[in-house]
Amino acid sequence: MSDSGIKYEVHLIQNFAPSNLNRDDTGQPKSAYFGGFRRARISSQCSKRSVRLEDHMVEILQSRGAVRTRQLIVEIARRIVGKEEPDKKAVETVASVFEAGGIERPKRAEGSTEGKNTTTVVVFLDKDALPKLVAAFKEKWAELSEGKTEVKDKARDEVGKLLFESVSAPDIALFGRMLEVKSSTPFGKYNMRVEAACQVAHPISTHKVDMEMDYFTAVDDLNPQEETGAGMLGEVGFNSACFYRYAVVDRDQLARNLARKTERENGEWKQASVADDYTEADKVIRAFLEAMVYAIPTGKQNSFAAQNLPSFGLFVRRHGGVPISLANAFAKPIRATRENTDLIGQSVTRLAAHWDALKKTYGEQGLEKTAYFAVELDDGALGSLKDSRADSVEQAVTNVMGQ
Repeated sequence: MSDSGIKYEVHLIQNFAPSNLNRDDTGQPKSAYFGGFRRARISSQCSKRSVRLEDHMVEILQSRGAVRTRQLIVEIARRIVGKEEPDKKAVETVASVFEAGGIERPKRAEGSTEGKNTTTVVVFLDKDALPKLVAAFKEKWAELSEGKTEVKDKARDEVGKLLFESVSAPDIALFGRMLEVKSSTPFGKYNMRVEAACQVAHPISTHKVDMEMDYFTAVDDLNPQEETGAGMLGEVGFNSACFYRYAVVDRDQLARNLARKTERENGEWKQASVADDYTEADKVIRAFLEAMVYAIPTGKQNSFAAQNLPSFGLFVRRHGGVPISLANAFAKPIRATRENTDLIGQSVTRLAAHWDALKKTYGEQGLEKTAYFAVELDDGALGSLKDSRADSVEQAVTNVMGQ
């Protein structure tokens, strides 16, 4: 993330009813220790996926979105032969080109004659690249099927270039791409990496949490009347938490990623200006900020239906300076008491107080604009932020972006 240029921050306070939004390897809600206490947690990966699937982002990704897959070999073979289940020779022909470039399939298990036809790495590429890759194979398909080395080398180089170029999708530009290909391979000579323009924190609860268990049973409707007991029983972990969520987007980096102007020479950008590319970047930023508000993880929603929108959202625009997370407002956890049971209100008040304390200590840090929205909240608890209120999420985004 660059040190200069415009950055947009989003800070959210969001209270969820009992839920299991993001599970760990044991099926329990993810958690972390922060400030010496256990907190509910949602992974940043889960948050990013929720944002990608939210309507505001889906709309902007429909024509230029990306595909994240390990099924690229089979998908290309499928499109070439026109069959849902391509024959083994077609798959091997496609795989041989990728393997010659440096993207391999998993090793066969010892003693097994069958190998997987997935790639060992997840390939993240824009949707337009798939038909281009298919066309590159089709053009040389007869010779490739015969195993001609010279033709395979040409196809390999063409595929490498297409993988290098296929990164202009908004979600790749936002979240970056790390395609792990050894530098010693033919694909390794290309810069397959895209530096993310967006950083997303792991949402954590503003208070300490205790995990709870739901012991559930299901009745067998066709059980004989004399039979007792359930047809099925089980248990699922859950919690209820008020989360602080944070993300920041670098406008300049996003514009460069979308325009593929990211090459450097002696530490300096080769293309000094991206002024002509900000229009597209601003469309993506607006969609991202709104999607952050409305995106809700899908984990165990059929069991809990915890579809709770944020109670408070603060958008910040800085020009220069450093982006600032407000997570340390909750290093000392919020605590509901008999006198004040309002976790949401206390969380917002603590966030606003921490905001003012940071400004007093570190100065403006390039601060240009703030805008917030809130549900049933007393503006008097917001300190210096109180004059930045917007009537809606959309108006808050418009205010902070100046559009």
